Formats: sequence, structure tokens, C-alpha cells
Amino acid sequence: MVAMDGREDSKFAFYSFTENVEEKVGGSLDRKRARHIETVKKFSKLLENSKILGEVNAIVFKSPGEGIVQAANEIHASFIVTGTRGLGKVRRTILGSVSDYILRHAPMPVVVCRYVEKKGCEK
Repeated sequence: MVAMDGREDSKFAFYSFTENVEEKVGGSLDRKRARHIETVKKFSKLLENSKILGEVNAIVFKSPGEGIVQAANEIHASFIVTGTRGLGKVRRTILGSVSDYILRHAPMPVVVCRYVEKKGCEK
């Protein structure tokens, strides 16, 4: 870091990047986008194979709970099915819970499914 006034301890500074940051960020976004598309395809195929009428929607929102409730309202969903990681009360209080948010704010019925790991079974 080189300070604008030439001193290393100055509060005003500028940075020089030797690598092309835009390319690095762009490449990372491309990989995430590709992974995202594969995930949507995977869940769409799962619905189709299970003969469940439904759609997989991808949303971008600051808060996952708010985004899910808003998306469900926009598509006039009959109900919402969500999962839970089973965080303890203290962790959930500190971190918040998407499923709790959905339960409290969604105007339609909500089903919360908890994953229970069976001994001797793989995920």
C-alpha cells in the first residue's frame, strides 16, 4: 500500500492490483452460476421423476425467508414446503431461522420437514 501523501502511516491510501480482479470475480460468478443452474435442473428432474406437479424457482433476495415468502405470494402458491437443519434453540435465536421466518410471515400453509439421519444410512 502506498499512501497518497507518500507516508506509509497516512489515513488516505490507494491500492494497486497486479492481477485482473474483474476476471477473477467474473470466473467465480460463472462457476457459481453454472452450479446454480445444475441445482435447479437436479430438483426439476426430481419433481418430474416423482410425478409431482410443481416448479423450481430460483430467487435472489437479501433474506432467504423474505424471498421465499415473496416468491410464494407472487406465484400464488397453495402452500410452502421447507426443510430445517435442526439447530438448537440458542443457535436458532442467534442465527435466525428461515423456516421460523416463513412460518410466521407466510399467508399460506407451511410444512416444515426435518431431516432425521438414520444410523447406517448415507445422506
